[in-house]
Amino acid sequence: MNDILLTISQALQLVAIAPCIFVIVFLLFTGRKSRENIVPSFYFASLGCSFVLPLLNLFGTYANNPWIKGTLLFGENMTVPFSFLLVLQFLNGRIPPLPYWFILALPLMGGSPFIYVMLTANEICLDVVNCYPTASLLTLYGIFSTALVLLLLVYKLSSAEARIAIDETERNHKYWLIIALVMLNLVLATLDLAGVAGKLQPDKVLLTSTTIRIAFIYLVLTSIFAVFYELFEIDVPGSGVQSAARTQEQDRQLVEKVRQMMDQERLYREMGLTRKALAERLGVSEHQASRIINAYFRKNFNELINTYRINEAKQRLGAENTAITVIAFEVGFNSIASFNRVFKELVGHAPTEYRVKAKKSHAAADAAASTSSAVPAGASAQPGSAS
Repeated sequence: MNDILLTISQALQLVAIAPCIFVIVFLLFTGRKSRENIVPSFYFASLGCSFVLPLLNLFGTYANNPWIKGTLLFGENMTVPFSFLLVLQFLNGRIPPLPYWFILALPLMGGSPFIYVMLTANEICLDVVNCYPTASLLTLYGIFSTALVLLLLVYKLSSAEARIAIDETERNHKYWLIIALVMLNLVLATLDLAGVAGKLQPDKVLLTSTTIRIAFIYLVLTSIFAVFYELFEIDVPGSGVQSAARTQEQDRQLVEKVRQMMDQERLYREMGLTRKALAERLGVSEHQASRIINAYFRKNFNELINTYRINEAKQRLGAENTAITVIAFEVGFNSIASFNRVFKELVGHAPTEYRVKAKKSHAAADAAASTSSAVPAGASAQPGSAS
């Protein structure tokens, strides 16, 4: 049997495939919120395609299979759009709405002709003299789509009231991940441009980009797991005796305690309330608090707190004339911008619009009640009765 000799780039690519597979398997089989795992799973799958693609030459007949190569090319070109969706998920704390998924049209529709031509021809000739490698054309389109996605991301970050999670530790992890994702795409696009321009040899571009991708993966793994902390339920085997905090009875007690804190003590009004602070009040670990909230309230920490805040805000907007800004701060929001955005997300209307509609509804109800209660004088007397 012939010995298989690997280049440095190929050895690094093999090393990089393992963490990609590990993250995907961990998200799919350990996380409870399957919808929240879609974007990061697809992102690491597309990142894995970029490592597998250069290794096709090691697999003999598979190297020239157009279906396999085309699939890997599509997967590789999905990396930038999925990084855009991943950033949006970090910002909003949930899977991006459907309109944002149209960003995937860039590699699906725009990149399809280039991938097809690359699979069928080595170069495109405009005439006898001017011929261009199809791989370079695909790379140029990739640079163009990366620039467009980054511009859209800058616009989103500058124009939207981007919500980073309330929890300070989680916020720091998300900031780091967003910066790392943007820098990764920017550096890789720069390397591709240098390769197309002839400033770097293709093997050096491949080696450098592979090294940068590997460094990115290993640097962000800890932050990835911290950000998706609430999605996971991991039971560590112990002495065979289940912890009392895991019993159903204590779970119910914790749930009742959370409800009491929210309904009676109105803990959600505390500005800057964190998951860690709630866990300390419950007397449990942060992970246990997250597990209870996810399992019994079907929400994560931020969603639960915001639901209570918006419910009180709705009640007060319809019943009081207090300024909207005052209500926003009193229910626990630290800015009117975040209050307006979350209110519209959960209610479907801006606070001002909701107040107008609520006032009209209450006025109509009061008018109907007063009309039904008004009885004409003498109406109670029986017809034909003698005085």
